[in-house]
Amino acid sequence: MKRLFGTMAFIAALVLAGCGKVTTAAKPEPTTTAPATKAVATEPTTSEDQMKLIGDKATGDSVYIIVLDNKTGKDIKEFTIKADTEEEYPSNMIDEKDPFVKNERRTLYYVPVKTSDVTYGDTDEIATQEYTVKIKFADDKEAELHQFPFGDLDQAEILMDKDLTYILYTSKLSDKPVSTKEAEKMIAETNKSEEATEPASEIENSYNEPDNSYQPVYTEPVYTQPVYTEPATQYIEPATQYVAPTEAPTQAADPNGGCIGGGGLFNE
Repeated sequence: MKRLFGTMAFIAALVLAGCGKVTTAAKPEPTTTAPATKAVATEPTTSEDQMKLIGDKATGDSVYIIVLDNKTGKDIKEFTIKADTEEEYPSNMIDEKDPFVKNERRTLYYVPVKTSDVTYGDTDEIATQEYTVKIKFADDKEAELHQFPFGDLDQAEILMDKDLTYILYTSKLSDKPVSTKEAEKMIAETNKSEEATEPASEIENSYNEPDNSYQPVYTEPVYTQPVYTEPATQYIEPATQYVAPTEAPTQAADPNGGCIGGGGLFNE
């Protein structure tokens, strides 16, 4: 019993001695490990405010705004659009110092040509017409995108297969992907066929067409004074031919003296 009290007293003394200073073990700080970042494929920016433009920014119900991706594998240095009512392509819509490089995305702003004076009188409506996009690459090769479907798309990829350029887009009408590759192929084949079968009459006309550049030159004749030459005189003696005279035939003497039946009217 005494031993028990002695042990308790010893413990109590230790407690009283250490109560003036209490230390607590520092809690370990939680360690956070940053999660491993996965490689993310870089996609063209989708913000129209950050994209470069093709053409001049414009507003209005008739303005076409299309997002284009250059997937041709080449840099594009010229981009222009011609309506079927125009005879020639307008000016380039891309800055020559800032080409539309491959794998780049840009926003196209196109204000269509108004044909109200031809189709709708004095109204401001725009006639339904077709458009052709002409592209010129950095290597000076050219391509055309025929019947560009402005009203059926908001975004398109410009693709290239050998020498054939076409677009791939999702139709706003059918909500299905559309490729113009086969249509462009048919147009290219038709153009080649028409060039190969040019009518012979047109070829002949091109050969027989008079050269209007020819201008006749008048040369004044040179006057030569005539020289008189006296004709040579030569006497030619006329040829004489002798013709022998023909004797008159002689008449035999009539014994009757020219009277019928004798010497008178009555013979005795």
